[in-house]
Amino acid sequence: MLTRKVFEEQAAIIKKHLPKVGAAFSYEMATDLADYFEKENPRFDRTRFFDACGLGGVHFRPLPVQYVDAD
Repeated sequence: MLTRKVFEEQAAIIKKHLPKVGAAFSYEMATDLADYFEKENPRFDRTRFFDACGLGGVHFRPLPVQYVDAD
């Protein structure tokens, strides 16, 4: 199981590179990692992770889009 230390290190890396790569890329990276971390550790705190990444705020996992045929 992944530990808090792993989460903290990953967040520090994202925060370090945030000015270089921009918020959009950092957000995508943090979202992908957060999705993985949630699967690996049920105690993972998504909001705390995004705060540690320097992205702040509440970030929800995106839901898959389902299109319904109107016919």
